[in-house]
Amino acid sequence: MQRLTRQRNAVFSAFSDAGRVLTAPQILERAREIVPEISLSTVYRQVSLLLADGEIAKVELPGEPARYEVACKPDAHRHSQHDGKEADHHHHYFHCAGCGQVFLLHACPGPMDDLVPKGFQVQSHEVTLHGLCASCADTGGKKARTPKAH
Repeated sequence: MQRLTRQRNAVFSAFSDAGRVLTAPQILERAREIVPEISLSTVYRQVSLLLADGEIAKVELPGEPARYEVACKPDAHRHSQHDGKEADHHHHYFHCAGCGQVFLLHACPGPMDDLVPKGFQVQSHEVTLHGLCASCADTGGKKARTPKAH
């Protein structure tokens, strides 16, 4: 575990009340509210340390910049499967085509075994819904898309 610094605290605090996953530039914008002089390279360095410590998790969508979210603590959140067994906690996402933001979905659709051919066994699944967030839907999808950061 790394020692707590102002920069690390600012980066981790960027996630509080975000309600969505964040790109490094979005983390930078929020972290600057706490540490105005923080740089993007410092954000990436702190993100790397937080990833290594298991405090945050990387969210990757095809063709999109990496995003990050606060990691679930082991055994703190678990989904119950229909067969009564516990499943590891995982998240699903909504990707807004208008502004490019990615939001956490509040639930998991559950086991996908009934969708696969007979004899197949599902080991995991990922769900990403695409559309317009409430803000973009209100503006007819004309809200400015956040620039892609690589």
